[in-house]
Amino acid sequence: MADFIATLKNQVLLGDGAMGTMLVKQGLPPGENPELWMLSHPLEVQQVHLAYLNAGSQVIQTNTFGGTALKLGEYGAAHLVEEVNKTAAKLVREVVQDKAFVAGIIGPTGHFPAPLGDISWTELAEVFGRQARALEAGGVDFILLETFTDLGEIRAALFAAKKYTKLPVACSLTYTKGRTLTGASPQTAAIVLEAMGADCIGANCSTGPAELLEIMKEYRQFTRLPLLVEPNAGMPVLINGETVFKETPQELARFAEPFRSLGVNLIGACCGSTPAHIKAMGEALSSREPTPLPPQEGPFSTRLASRSRALAIGAKELPVLIGERINPSARKAVAEALRRQNWDFITNEGALQLDSGALLLDLNTGLAGGDETRLLPEGVRQLQMSLDCPLVLDCTNPAALEKGLQEFQGKALINSVNGERKSLDSILPLAKKYGAAVLGLTLNESGIPAKAEERLDIAKQIVDAAEYYGLPREDIMIDCLVLTAATSPELASETVRAITLVKKHLGVNTVLGLSNVSHGLPQRSWLNAAFLSLALGAGLDAAIANPLDNRIRETMISGALLTGRDFGARNYLEQAGKLVSPAKPSINKDTDQEDPVQALQKAIFHGHQEAVVPLVKKLLEKGDVLSVINEGIIPALEIMGQHFARGEAYLPQLILAGDTAKKAFAYLKENFSAQKVEQQGTVVIGTVKGDIHDIGKNIVSALLENHGYRVVDLGKSVSAQAFLEAARREKADVVALSALMTTTMVEMPQVIELLKQELPDVKVIVGGAVVTAEYAREIGADSYGADAVEAVKVVRGFSLAPKA
Repeated sequence: MADFIATLKNQVLLGDGAMGTMLVKQGLPPGENPELWMLSHPLEVQQVHLAYLNAGSQVIQTNTFGGTALKLGEYGAAHLVEEVNKTAAKLVREVVQDKAFVAGIIGPTGHFPAPLGDISWTELAEVFGRQARALEAGGVDFILLETFTDLGEIRAALFAAKKYTKLPVACSLTYTKGRTLTGASPQTAAIVLEAMGADCIGANCSTGPAELLEIMKEYRQFTRLPLLVEPNAGMPVLINGETVFKETPQELARFAEPFRSLGVNLIGACCGSTPAHIKAMGEALSSREPTPLPPQEGPFSTRLASRSRALAIGAKELPVLIGERINPSARKAVAEALRRQNWDFITNEGALQLDSGALLLDLNTGLAGGDETRLLPEGVRQLQMSLDCPLVLDCTNPAALEKGLQEFQGKALINSVNGERKSLDSILPLAKKYGAAVLGLTLNESGIPAKAEERLDIAKQIVDAAEYYGLPREDIMIDCLVLTAATSPELASETVRAITLVKKHLGVNTVLGLSNVSHGLPQRSWLNAAFLSLALGAGLDAAIANPLDNRIRETMISGALLTGRDFGARNYLEQAGKLVSPAKPSINKDTDQEDPVQALQKAIFHGHQEAVVPLVKKLLEKGDVLSVINEGIIPALEIMGQHFARGEAYLPQLILAGDTAKKAFAYLKENFSAQKVEQQGTVVIGTVKGDIHDIGKNIVSALLENHGYRVVDLGKSVSAQAFLEAARREKADVVALSALMTTTMVEMPQVIELLKQELPDVKVIVGGAVVTAEYAREIGADSYGADAVEAVKVVRGFSLAPKA
């Protein structure tokens, strides 16, 4: 068989379409597990593969979307991982022989990596590794990670597939309004997944081809990897009791050529599609020649990313400020916070730096006597839940660094590696393994050379070694190092000259730890700012410094303009405008004097859990329980919900704020009567019969609890009778129904009909990936929740009264 990736780069390939839609036509009962049903109905599954092959598909997917131990375990079949995946691969191969490529499908587990979810990243990697090995043993040509909604989870799957198999790996996420469920954009996904070794990236499912056309445009801006796309045949509607996708083969085919012209190399379809859709898409392609990629023009930027925000560093960009203040060796308060594991202090330090102009945060947990292998990963978890920025992992301990890189669900910058062979051989492989960029220090066993030319030589050794380990040159940054002017003022000019030489001869981006120049001298801010201007003039791209120092910020802003990096002076004018007329403080700004209500709102918004109970106690000295809830807790959650709706905050920040509010509610419930605290009402929630997907439902449950509701979670695959019995027993005000699959959403009207007959006063809200507002109206639901925040808003709008 030809090499899949080589073929993909030279030919636009036609994929297949929906498996579930076709299996239902083959007799798959509603709610039945498709992977387990396959074991007793192999011919029916092969008939689907054959239909797509005859329609022109050149890539056929295995029926293994739910083939992990976690998914099969929902049916008591975790022990069948190997049998299911090997069987599925062999069934496809028997049909296609050498007429098409076989894609080994791996879908999400339904679990986010901790702390957003309930399983560690390394445990997820092992789960995915087991399935990937089985698929390889079954004879697939490549692994396709499909329909992922979280960058952290797909990182674990990609890592596992690369570690445990020798197969190419394609990665596909699903998007709503241009973001995944946990906030990743196509830009951040492209940056992170390409750095981790993905061979092809793209998107599937989502809402339909029009939205995915925009997603493909964004992908192509930020990667030169082959792209794949698999749109739904529109969104499902209910017609005569059946779920119908209204996008016809001809309508879907209209997008095939636009996808090809954007540079998409693998074009297929997802939910609701059939062989007729695939045939029409193939016929609509004017050519199978890939669209040529535009030529690359240097100098290249170093691209970093958090889960939901990307950042470029380089000569074409504004110089970047990296916040230096989370460092125990330089600040006793940070050392004490790490010793006590006061993570609220650490995250607040990060927030202050970001508010003051830093775009990245340097995280150093090298506490004397502390366990860096424990502190660094925990610091990463805490910062990325609270704040939305790329991180610089300031660590030279390989064991600790590896744990930190596993936890960071973006693309980090490692600070640092140096010219010593031991450093190069221990740190650079980790950067390649986990898709990080590296910061190289121009020192070696002999220390820091005096002359700029000698520092250039070490920089070249670092660059050569990094490229040997597979890192692209744009992922290498060099720090030419500065010594204190107190002892060697003349060497400062050598550092500036070294920056110029590195930029000229190596073409890599540069960074500088700034504050050392003023060590041991008074008025350090003067020297730091003056030296920064000299370094910016030499071509410095990023500075590790104190963002709270106004001189530093002003020098960065002015230096960018004077060195020709602030085109049209846009940034200078914008920042100068802010300085002249500062905006009023909002909830995410610190103020010198704020009343306890504002303080409580801010603590909840930022997820400062240690601060919440003391603030609640302080408010109770002057007010009652209800005023604390209605003035302090709920408004903070509403503001976070507004940020979430506008795309200014994402699921991790939403969950953290909610958990913080929950801590406040817990204190109130423990210390005051339930009648005073439990004012919101009771909600019974669950996924409908046959549906074992519960991520969305769990998020809604958590947010409702965080808003003060009593939530009775019935779990997954809940029958209509069980919903009724629970609603009656718990005296429910609202019943919330969730469905992710088109085969199970048809259970919703049965539940609603039963509830309306028996408990007409109970409100019913529905939601889930395949559910629409139109569908909710058709089946008689009282309302529809487009996402977790909207669901809470809808429930609050019911104006519930507590039951006796």
